[in-house]
Amino acid sequence: MNIDRSQEMKFIQSSVAMTVTLCSFAMLFATMFLGYFLVRSSVSVWPPVEIQGMPQGLPFLSTLAIVLSSVSYYFFEHKTGGKKVNFVLTIVLGISFLISQWLLWAALKESGILVSDGMVPSMVYAFTWLHAAHIAAAVFLLLWLGFYVFVRTEKLSPLKVINVGKFWHFLGVVWILMYLLIFVL
Repeated sequence: MNIDRSQEMKFIQSSVAMTVTLCSFAMLFATMFLGYFLVRSSVSVWPPVEIQGMPQGLPFLSTLAIVLSSVSYYFFEHKTGGKKVNFVLTIVLGISFLISQWLLWAALKESGILVSDGMVPSMVYAFTWLHAAHIAAAVFLLLWLGFYVFVRTEKLSPLKVINVGKFWHFLGVVWILMYLLIFVL
C-alpha cells in the first residue's frame, strides 16, 4: 500500500477508532457470554426443557452463510481479479444470514420456544437478536462501501475496505462462538 504521511495518520486514527469500537462490541458480547455461562452452570440438566427441540439446521445454515461471506470478503480485500463479484457475494450472504435468523426465530416460535419461557430461551433470543442487529448495521456499511466499489471507485480507499472488513470478520467470529455455545455444546 503506497500512502503518504497524512494518509498514514488518517489510517492509524481510523484503525484505532475501529479497534475501540470492536472492543466495546466485544465487551457487550463477552458480558452476554458470561451471563450465559452462569445460567448454564446453574442448570442441572442440559439442555433444559425450555429449549429442547431447538432447531439445529437453521443455525448451521446461518453459520455456513456467515463463514462463506467472511471468505468472500477476504477475497474481495486481497484478490486482484473478481473483486466486485466477491463483494456482491458478501452482501448476498450477509442478507441470507439475516433471512436465516428470521426463519430461526419463526422455527423457535413454532417449536414452542418463546422468549417468555424462561432465562435460557430469552438468552437465545437476546443473543440472536443482538447479533442480527449488528449484522444489519454491517450490511448497511457494506452497501455504503458498495457505493465506492461501483460508483465512486476513485474514492475507494484501503482504509474503508479494511475497517468494514474488520467489523464483518468480527461478527463472523462472534457468530461462530454463539453457534458452538448455544446450538452445538
